[in-house]
Amino acid sequence: MGPTNHPFPRGRCCAMSTILHTIKGRLFAIVAIAAMAVGVAMIGGPASASVLSASRVTVIRTGGFAGVHDSYVVDSTTVHVDTEHLMQLVSSLQFRRLDATYPASTPGADRFVYTVTVRYGHGWTKTVRTVEGADAPAVLWQTINLTRQISLDVSSTPTH
Repeated sequence: MGPTNHPFPRGRCCAMSTILHTIKGRLFAIVAIAAMAVGVAMIGGPASASVLSASRVTVIRTGGFAGVHDSYVVDSTTVHVDTEHLMQLVSSLQFRRLDATYPASTPGADRFVYTVTVRYGHGWTKTVRTVEGADAPAVLWQTINLTRQISLDVSSTPTH
């Protein structure tokens, strides 16, 4: 189009350009503020701290030769030297990124099945299941062993 057949008269074109520039500036500011808020939440800012902090770990062990059903529970108020370490372990990104299941790589009978359920702030939970002898990440086995040990130390027998 040539200068004589422009769709907007000269004054309107400049006004539209100014309006678009203002909208872009405000939209950029809104997006930047939202990105900063999400960034603070993702790195563990005050708003997300209670959501990502574990408050209770439950390990259920079933199966084995005798067909046991044992439950081991540790919450953040359990008085034990390793409670804080356990809560940090299950609050870690490494634990929260675990898959839901880790099956055994080879078939076998009479194995224990472990179900680990962690409750976080605001009622969010994560449950991970594995079988004795499975090639599961070390953080899962550490969680199982530490939860069982704390629970056994605190109450001389597991809860049935």
